[in-house]
This record gives sequence, structure tokens and C-alpha cells, in this order.
Amino acid sequence: IDLIALVTMAEAEGECVEGKRLVIDVILNRLESSRFDDTVHDVVYASGAFSSMWNGRVDRCYVMDEIRQLVVEELQSRTNYEVLYFRTKHYHKFGTPVVQVGNHYFSTY
Repeated sequence: IDLIALVTMAEAEGECVEGKRLVIDVILNRLESSRFDDTVHDVVYASGAFSSMWNGRVDRCYVMDEIRQLVVEELQSRTNYEVLYFRTKHYHKFGTPVVQVGNHYFSTY
């Protein structure tokens, strides 16, 4: 829970609650997908997966209680079971666009 909350802060600190929830969902959906690794650690540290984990951004973040609570809520009742990818400014070149929230564009495979 704490690692997911930390990644969410690093990736979506300035985003709305819905945007944070969708980042959490990307992680949870990847955990359930056979296309990705089986542990939170391996999902978030996969090469090229979450830029904040290798560009130094995560080192300036901490686990916020409000984001930790969002993780718990998403584990109980997920907002979106489809999203697997997100990026800023535009959708990925691959995958199917799902929704744009704040600065993030979420897509599925």
C-alpha cells in the first residue's frame, strides 16, 4: 500500500482525486495482467514503466495519508479495471485511449 501511495504521489501529486485513483488503478490492473510483473515492486520499477521511479522524482516524495487511503479504497472498489498506461500531453502511440483526466491520458491495451 505504501509503495503504491508513494508512486502515486510522485506521478500525480498535483492531479485531482480521480486522477490519483486512476494512477493507482494502472498499478493494480498491471498486477492482475499477465502482460506485467506479479509484485508491486516489480511493476513500478519495471524499465520505462513509471518515470518518477528512475528520474529522481520519487526521492522528493513521501507517503501521504490521504493517498494511502485512496489506495485502500481502490483495493476495495476499483474506479477503472481497464487502464494500463498513462502519460502526459497525449495518449500513447499504442493501446486504446480510455479517458483524459487532468494532465494524464489513460489507455488500455
